[in-house]
Amino acid sequence: MTAAVSRAVMALAVCCLGESRREWALAMQVEFETAVAEGKPLLFAMGCLAAAWREMLTREEGRFALTNYALVLGLMIPMAALQIGCALLGLPYLYPGGNGLSGALLEGGAHEPVLRSVYQAAIPSLALLQLLIGLGHLRLAWVMLERDWAGVTRLATLTLAAAATLVLFMGVLFLNGTQALLQGAVLVIELATVWKVARWHAHLSPAAGTEHPG
Repeated sequence: MTAAVSRAVMALAVCCLGESRREWALAMQVEFETAVAEGKPLLFAMGCLAAAWREMLTREEGRFALTNYALVLGLMIPMAALQIGCALLGLPYLYPGGNGLSGALLEGGAHEPVLRSVYQAAIPSLALLQLLIGLGHLRLAWVMLERDWAGVTRLATLTLAAAATLVLFMGVLFLNGTQALLQGAVLVIELATVWKVARWHAHLSPAAGTEHPG
């Protein structure tokens, strides 16, 4: 088990160094085999990973890669998990009353008795929209790592459309759309950040400019 983890860490370190540090990566791999023979592969691999990260911070390409991974792992994937959890498991965090989507019905209004049955019938559609937003985040994370900015543009448009549709439907059904509006605002901020990252990548790799969104 330790050997497998060590090799995975070592592979990550080599990946972080990139093609510009290919010779250093090859030297690390040779020394790693020596560390394996001496019974200290994990310690050596962790040291290589730390060195690779330090090296990345000294280069703009490295800082871009770290920023891209941080955005994916720290924002896009957690948001995807939250959205999918709310859609499939009824997690209450995004809606009032701690009751998930079922807590979004505005109580006390004259429309409540009339629309309650309509609302209950609409819950699957609302949950589907919520799921699409979550899956959009998940797919966005993947294409960001692939640096497919044209794909990012397409997915961002579809995800924004799903969020706008969710807000619109909730308004038509007299539902409490405060949290849905907040999610839409957060999504806009996320996509603005992704757009900045795409601009950064276009600056680093002019050949990628044709794939850059706007």
